[in-house]
Amino acid sequence: MEFAQLHPPGPPVEPEAVYTGLALEARAPADRPYVVANFVSSSDGKATVHGRSGPLGGSDGDRASFHLLRTQVDAVLAGTETMRIENYGRLARDTRFEEIRVAEGREQQPLGVLISRSGRIPFGIRLFADRGSRVAVYAPAGTAVPVECEADVLLHELPDDSGGDLPGVVGSLRRDHGVRSLLLEGGPLLFGAMLAAGLVDELFLTLAPAIAGGAERGVTAGAALPEALELELVWALQRGGHLFLRYVRR
Repeated sequence: MEFAQLHPPGPPVEPEAVYTGLALEARAPADRPYVVANFVSSSDGKATVHGRSGPLGGSDGDRASFHLLRTQVDAVLAGTETMRIENYGRLARDTRFEEIRVAEGREQQPLGVLISRSGRIPFGIRLFADRGSRVAVYAPAGTAVPVECEADVLLHELPDDSGGDLPGVVGSLRRDHGVRSLLLEGGPLLFGAMLAAGLVDELFLTLAPAIAGGAERGVTAGAALPEALELELVWALQRGGHLFLRYVRR
């Protein structure tokens, strides 16, 4: 499999040539991880089709970039609804991805991260049934882990008036778990809140050659930002009509 390089122009490249060796952790501030977001969007700016991102991200190029980006970070964060709807499982899905992680100095599996102000944790998803997975759960006091849960769950208490306390959560990931690079995979409300808190450093965006239409959500949701966040294009790749864009915050 190869991507065409549109910007900067160059010869076709294999996915691992561009989506590994990113050394994102080297850019981490002193008090939090370096945060990159990865989203797929339709050509009309929608993040889902009938409530799921899968129909937009089904190409071989998107699957490759999705899984390879997970090899480049210490932890993966997603919202509770995203994890439930997409039925998250083991984050590094096979030995090839584990080997890339270990070769670059990371644990075999990234730490899963979940934030829930309600305390409604989707313990029925495959991630919590995987004995090789570790999940940091930030939830209100009194949240309990079911006895049948096989994953190693690390509970952190959210203050009652935290409103989610995203700076506190990412600070805890750095302080308590040594996380220097964090991948945000959704959903739109969490992405919007992370942007509003100034906690997103890069965006990897796949543009699918499709129009979703209707009332599907966009990539972000929630309150508008005080002003538009300016981005700089790092690269633009193409495969099968899909565009693969990497932006860094100016």
